[in-house]
Amino acid sequence: MKKMISILLALCLSVMLLPAVAEDDVTGMWYLTRARASGVNMVVISDEIMITVNFRADGTAELYSKYPGSDEERMECTWTIDGSEISFIEGEAGEVETAKYENGELTMEAEGATMILTREPYTPYVMSPAVKAESIEAFYGTWVPSVPFQYGMMSSMDDVLPPEQRAKLAISAEGMQETSSDGTVSVYQNPAVDPETGVLTASFTVEGITATMELTLLEDGTVLMTASYMGVELARTIYARLAAAEDAA
Repeated sequence: MKKMISILLALCLSVMLLPAVAEDDVTGMWYLTRARASGVNMVVISDEIMITVNFRADGTAELYSKYPGSDEERMECTWTIDGSEISFIEGEAGEVETAKYENGELTMEAEGATMILTREPYTPYVMSPAVKAESIEAFYGTWVPSVPFQYGMMSSMDDVLPPEQRAKLAISAEGMQETSSDGTVSVYQNPAVDPETGVLTASFTVEGITATMELTLLEDGTVLMTASYMGVELARTIYARLAAAEDAA
């Protein structure tokens, strides 16, 4: 993701000319709302990540970016437009890069990734309300990852693998373990439900590093898994119960 962002910043290029008049006026603010990389569609769901371009009528523009692990950045550049092609440049010299303006959207290509900016900012993702689980039995069954979240973006596993080919998280009286798509089995240690919150907590060790996993049962029947290490959140994923599998009693 960071590499993708740095490539986007490098798009601030072009010549010191006023923009030509286009059929549609592109001046004003544009917001990153969607992206596609490696066949996976992602949508922006929070201000954890924010990329905007403000095209001014005098031929200048401001590019703003903010994403986890980096300070916010503002960059001034100039721009021109020729039909549906917009060119950018920052500074006195630089290789010209372009963006495409079509169907009311601004599209930028970078390292095989496509970033799409629109007039309206992101739509926040509203998660199903949490349900307090009374015991670990409420989590029993076989679960598959459905919706991953990271850096303020959300994607869908449906773009990558059908449910039967994904990793499978099995929770039962025998314990809690996940089987990857290649058959590797990973065991979670000490799964237990907090009687106050109803959250299922377990630990997972890989390459000597132990992460904490918290599973929250949601009202729509899915489970939110949050992974953290030393208090820092690493990832969030919604798991859906695998309909084809028999739930453990």
